[in-house]
Amino acid sequence: MITAYMLINTQSGAERSIVNKLKKIPQVKESRAVLGSFDVFAKVECYDMLELNRIVSIIRSMEGVTSTNTLTAFEPSTLFRKVNAIILLVSNMERSKEFYKDILGLRIKYESPEWVEFLKDGAVLALHKSKIKVTNDRAMLNFITSDINDVRSILKSKGVRFYKDIEEDANGKYMIIEDPDGYKILIIEPKVKEAMQATGYYGFAPI
Repeated sequence: MITAYMLINTQSGAERSIVNKLKKIPQVKESRAVLGSFDVFAKVECYDMLELNRIVSIIRSMEGVTSTNTLTAFEPSTLFRKVNAIILLVSNMERSKEFYKDILGLRIKYESPEWVEFLKDGAVLALHKSKIKVTNDRAMLNFITSDINDVRSILKSKGVRFYKDIEEDANGKYMIIEDPDGYKILIIEPKVKEAMQATGYYGFAPI
């Protein structure tokens, strides 16, 4: 879950109208007119940056809004600050790097002949060339999207191997693809947007 606080300036007298419009947006959990350097405050909750960017764009384009300042919040944990890295042992570095970089579109943070890191923000996904036989039945990656049908179309066009096509259960829609070493990658579009962190395996458990 991503929580953002938007500080909004409006045209004179437009505060009430803007607040009423904000209350109609499901991702806006709180909105009110305020005194000070800004005119309206809004608390926004989204489950990924794609959705947050879309909501911010909607608010910025409202008639009467003159400027906005968006603050993204974070909550440090008590024991560990964050998950630092997920490391996958791979049999062919170039093949796996091409899959995660060119097919899934992840940005490379750092690379060497035996180590490649993806994702600049949050946890790092790292590939490490293995000197032993790679087994893929004890690990599973999980990505969340706001439009699983669009992601499916893109992956299909790139020839990605599907382990399980789109299915739906009480938690939302999900599908499972495989990387070049056969690692399962679960892609989820949650039905309840507030539940960003997956609780369970959405119909699939890698046992």
